[in-house]
Amino acid sequence: MKTGWTKKWLCLACLSLLVVFSAVGTGQTAGEPDQRSAGSIVDRVKREDDPELSELIRIALTNRKGASEQERFEIIRKVTQSYAQIKLLDQQIEQLGHKIEITTGPAEMRSEFVLAQAELVSKRSMELANLREIMGIIPRFPFDKQPTGDLNTWLNLQVLEQRVVVYDALKPFQDYWAMWRHKVAGVLSEKETLDYLRGRLKDKKNLPMRIDIEYRAETRSAGERLRGAVFSLAKETGADMDVEVRLELIWWISPTSEAPFFCREGKIRTLYGAPMARPDGGPQLFRTGLVDPNDLEQHILWRLLYPGNVPIRLRVEYDPASTPIAKQVAASIKSMAQRLGVAELVTVKSVPVEPVPETAFLGRWEALGKGYIQALDIQPQGVCQVAMGDGTQAFKAGASVKGTWMPTCKEILIDFNDELQNGPHFYYLASLNEKGNLVVDRTEVYKQGYFSVHNTGQMIFQKVK
Repeated sequence: MKTGWTKKWLCLACLSLLVVFSAVGTGQTAGEPDQRSAGSIVDRVKREDDPELSELIRIALTNRKGASEQERFEIIRKVTQSYAQIKLLDQQIEQLGHKIEITTGPAEMRSEFVLAQAELVSKRSMELANLREIMGIIPRFPFDKQPTGDLNTWLNLQVLEQRVVVYDALKPFQDYWAMWRHKVAGVLSEKETLDYLRGRLKDKKNLPMRIDIEYRAETRSAGERLRGAVFSLAKETGADMDVEVRLELIWWISPTSEAPFFCREGKIRTLYGAPMARPDGGPQLFRTGLVDPNDLEQHILWRLLYPGNVPIRLRVEYDPASTPIAKQVAASIKSMAQRLGVAELVTVKSVPVEPVPETAFLGRWEALGKGYIQALDIQPQGVCQVAMGDGTQAFKAGASVKGTWMPTCKEILIDFNDELQNGPHFYYLASLNEKGNLVVDRTEVYKQGYFSVHNTGQMIFQKVK
């Protein structure tokens, strides 16, 4: 008896589907007259009135610009066939879904409908994959990479022990880290951070969005927990297709290092790992060297606004002649940190030193052993000549290279553009030991603005008289 009922219902379903197939094939809804039948076939072949199909054909031809004329005809045919098949399957799936909802017959009959619908869904997925291949389209995915040029919002979340420093990137967004500019949105608890993100995600004007979650070694678990919460929040707000989430380790921070400002003879100098964009977006880039006193606040802002820099320890090193300007630097740092709401994450240390005269470094120096450099000729006015020893990746052994140097308070920093494209820029930090020899370390300047000495062995030089 049950088998008989099942067969009857299936027959009725098939008849209904035949009506739908016929309607889709002619471009009409079931029960409606064919509005195109009055038009000539020539007109219908020459133009495509369906806007969705027209857009699919346009994209497919754009993505296959190198196709021959015959290949373009083939693409149009395949796209049209695939589109018609998908629309037909959509109708079939919808009709079966409706029948499943209203079916009051035997359970076996409902089960047959469900299985039939599942089979149609599978066929539709395969046809969609076929259409993507024809059109040369890679589909978007939840939390997929968002091109920088498409972003409307870019947030950086710096995970601390109990708080999160939230940075909001300023447009125009840049892929290169040295061109980034930010403002501080707040130093928040995890709950406050998620509430802030919820508000940003709900406003569609903020999408597409990229969220960088950055953690230090000791806050890894907190970073991973926050990432999971951000994933859930994006799904909850329906923004998961327009949000990219990255989790990255801040590896370039040393908890004991201090980013210096050197005050010598009334002048201020500081360090940068690369030419950096100014926080105010001005055309001039910040570089290692002299600081214009009128730009002091901008230099301080950069240290406080670059994601990952705080907590930060700043060292104001000065000679007796620079005491007033050193006090100005320290006061400006504290004032700026207070204004940005990060004062508790900023430590300032003022350190008076007895400077080493610049003249003590002048002259020709020759290495006492093997190393990158064989000889240095340090000349007045910040000029030097470098004779390579073993050489570096950028300079061959024995090469002669022109360079520059700048004084700190107790050392000099030598720069002869020792770098490769997309590689680190190496400086050479030189000081005098108790024997009067020149001690040179190869070093980088990390993003916080401090020296990071490479463990490649010190080079010792003796002055040539």
